[in-house]
Amino acid sequence: MRNHLIFFLLCPFFIMCQSTLNISSDQNLPNDVKWVTSSNEYIALCEQIYATAYRSLNDVFQQTKKPVIIMDLDETVLDNSQYQVELSIKKATYNEATWNQWVNKESAELVPGAKDFILQYKKYKHARIIYISNRNHITLEATKNNMKQLGIYFEDDIFLLRKNKADTKVVRRKEVFNGTNRMSTYGPQKVLAYFGDAMGDFPIDSSYKFSINKFIFPNPMYGKW
Repeated sequence: MRNHLIFFLLCPFFIMCQSTLNISSDQNLPNDVKWVTSSNEYIALCEQIYATAYRSLNDVFQQTKKPVIIMDLDETVLDNSQYQVELSIKKATYNEATWNQWVNKESAELVPGAKDFILQYKKYKHARIIYISNRNHITLEATKNNMKQLGIYFEDDIFLLRKNKADTKVVRRKEVFNGTNRMSTYGPQKVLAYFGDAMGDFPIDSSYKFSINKFIFPNPMYGKW
C-alpha cells in the first residue's frame, strides 16, 4: 500500500518531467523541421494543394480512358519528417546509409491530403500512378510495404526508383514518354499531371503549368536552392 501511495504522489512529477522533455525536444528542433511536424499551416497547405489538384483535374480524369499521373514519393506522398527529427537529435546530416535504414523501417507517414487524393483518383477507370522517386531501388519492397500499411498501394501502379546516379528523374521520365526500358511493356504514356516537392520533379514543358497540371508541395527541410 505504501509503495502504491509513493507512486501516486510521484506520478504528477513523472508526467511533468516527460512533458517538459517533449517540449524541450520540440524547441530544440530547427525551425524547418518544427514547422513541418508541428504547424497547422503545413497541414492546411498540403490539403489545399491536393484539393486544388482534384478540382483542376476532375474533368480531365473523367474524359481520359487511361489516366496517368506522375508523383514523387518523399514529402509529396510520404512524410519522412521523423527521419529529419532523428538527424537533428543526433546532430547528424543526411547520408544514404541512414536514409536507406529509415526507409527499410517502413515507418513513413502520409503527407496531409495525399491519401484522400490517391483514393479518389484511383476510382477513375484504369487510373494509374507512376512513382518517380530518388529512393534507392533496393528499398522498393520496403517502400511498397510502407504504402500497403498506409492504405495507398495499388498493384497496377508503377514504381521507378533510382538504380544509380546516372538514373536521373529526367532519364526515367523519358522512359515513360517513349515507352522504353522499364516502361517497354506499357508503351508510351501521356502524363496528365505531376506532383512533387522540388523543381526537379517536373519536366521543362510549356504544356504543364502550376495549379493546373503541376502541383508542388512545401518542403523546407531539404532540397537544392
